[in-house]
Amino acid sequence: MASRSACITGLGAVTPLGRDLPSSWEALLAGRVALELDAPGLAPELGRYPVGRVPLEEALEGSSVDRRLARRMDPMTVQLLVAAAEALRDAGLEAPLGQSLSGSRVGVVLGVGWGAARTLQTMGGAVAAGRAHRLGPFSIPASMPNSAASNLAILQEARGPAWTVCTACAAGLDACGIALGLIQSGQCDLVLTGGTEHIAWDLGVGGMAAARALAPARNGDVRTLKPFDRRREGTAVGEGAAVLVLESEAHATARGASLRGRALGYGAGGDGFHITQPRPDGSGAREVMEAALRNAGREPVEVGAIYAHGTGTPLNDAMEARAIAELFEGTGLPAVTSTKGQHGHAMGASGPLHAVFALCGAAEGRVAPTLTCEEPDPELPFEPVRGGPAALERPLVLVNAFGFGGHNASLLLEGARA
Repeated sequence: MASRSACITGLGAVTPLGRDLPSSWEALLAGRVALELDAPGLAPELGRYPVGRVPLEEALEGSSVDRRLARRMDPMTVQLLVAAAEALRDAGLEAPLGQSLSGSRVGVVLGVGWGAARTLQTMGGAVAAGRAHRLGPFSIPASMPNSAASNLAILQEARGPAWTVCTACAAGLDACGIALGLIQSGQCDLVLTGGTEHIAWDLGVGGMAAARALAPARNGDVRTLKPFDRRREGTAVGEGAAVLVLESEAHATARGASLRGRALGYGAGGDGFHITQPRPDGSGAREVMEAALRNAGREPVEVGAIYAHGTGTPLNDAMEARAIAELFEGTGLPAVTSTKGQHGHAMGASGPLHAVFALCGAAEGRVAPTLTCEEPDPELPFEPVRGGPAALERPLVLVNAFGFGGHNASLLLEGARA
């Protein structure tokens, strides 16, 4: 019988906070807010907005990603490959990116919320200027939503499922859950999973601003994404990539791999309510958290922390807080946090980013704070972690992600203590 859980043996990330996971985690705990103002005049009638941009050139330095190959790819794919190379090294799979893991029992499952937006905009500009005949030969392969997953699978010669999940801001966490299912079912021995997003520029910021989803900067203040704060107005566009290496117990044991943690259970569902607004009563969010616990055979009382979706929007934070309070009524609330105020909302990559931060914290027995929640909303049923990291009192951590279209996902993790 296949194991319920999957071993997590490697982690990697590229974020606005840093070129890799250790530097990103260090900056997070040091209280750095890695947001900057968007370009002047982007949307003058709407104001200026904080954005979180990945230091992609810096991340490429020293990476095993071939720069000539990178020039054929959208930035969302490039940053994903950098994060994947780090995760493979962390897992003790020391061969450089492009040297085969191989085999039909090795899979790739990645999430993207929007896709290769930079390449698509470049192509659209060329067509509008009457230069469609001058498009590059790699334009279509670079612009495909599945380009990150397919390029990673090709480089590693992974011949198992190579899937891309496009469920908006839930995409990366849905990908992790599907990867867990491939391990649980016995179809795969190893799956590279996570998410990537690269839209912190005019198209992404302008579109989100027009949808009235962003909190504008006032007097140059970039600390506008305030999860669970009474003054919260909206989110901030971020970007990044995070990759987790999932393995079966037998596969990890056979090669003597060290554990970063375990993926225990996954829940997914939909609100069936509105294209951008969450169901106000939080029932969709509560149901996927319940499903993740049920899939793992665990109880709410065992959960020590929740890395909430926590986007800083009035509607999301209110419904998520309600869902959490109802699920944990009578068992004691776990520590709740969201780190998005420091690096922005990375959309399809946001769930995996919170997952790798959750595992870094669990290794140290603590939970990262919600740094930008300065005045907790008294209308909400709890306060998030504030003022510094909190102790992780119980070993399990839930990670939530919710997306436009009513997509909801929750993943239950268990960290390994360092």
